[in-house]
Amino acid sequence: MGIVNISSLALNTYQEILRDNSRIKPRQFSGMNKNNQYQMISTVGKVIDSVRPLPSHTLMLGVCSDGLPLFIDLSNPSIGSILITCEEGFGKTHQLQVLVDSALRMNSPDKVQTAVISLNPFEWGTLLSNSKGHSYSLGCFAWYDEKAKTTIENLTRLAEDRRSGKRQESDILLILDDLAALEDLDYETQVNLRWLLEYGPQSKIWPIATLNTDAAVSMLYWVDTFRTHVLGRIPTNEQLVYISLCDDVLAADLEPAEFTVKFGESWLRYRLPMLGD
Repeated sequence: MGIVNISSLALNTYQEILRDNSRIKPRQFSGMNKNNQYQMISTVGKVIDSVRPLPSHTLMLGVCSDGLPLFIDLSNPSIGSILITCEEGFGKTHQLQVLVDSALRMNSPDKVQTAVISLNPFEWGTLLSNSKGHSYSLGCFAWYDEKAKTTIENLTRLAEDRRSGKRQESDILLILDDLAALEDLDYETQVNLRWLLEYGPQSKIWPIATLNTDAAVSMLYWVDTFRTHVLGRIPTNEQLVYISLCDDVLAADLEPAEFTVKFGESWLRYRLPMLGD
């Protein structure tokens, strides 16, 4: 199966809604200045507060150069699993946290839950350990923690139950920070994770993973399961083609906290806001 980027199917829908909504006004903090440079980016909270009414069942990726936030529509399972790839230090974990922060602000706990597996679980404390974040969290575990294995097993079982027609409940974001660490998982758990990457979104379980560029090039067996690719800085065209099978996007000049994603027939750049209010 070839790698396909189809995120535009969801991004188009909500971008058009936003552009047509007269109540949404671009803000100074999220546009580009006359020199084609991003102005200061605000926080997730302020960006979301600038959008009324809020589109339901969505996550925010970031802020485009026109000042409008860019959303992913969770009602569209064909988005598939989402892979965020770039060089070390260019904002992969920050992108994951923006997605989770926006999910908590735009959805109630009965609509969205999160499960985080990371090499550095302490990085998620601010988002998930407070009273609000705790109500959305199914746990935050290290890759080598036995609870990570249990989480993947439980979500695989839940996805299979949902596919068999049992009650569909909340969307679950399965956050996989640094997918290369899956080598800490036993074979059976890796098989379960591979199945979730392929079929989880059909059951409202959404794997969203990060990979450094070098690791992605050497893990094409896993990269191949992702249907939506979010790209940060990727220095060479050879690496870009390996990772996304695309040669129509420029990713070598992206700055830290700047990403690009397929939008219609082209690639749309956006910037990450800071976390919080």
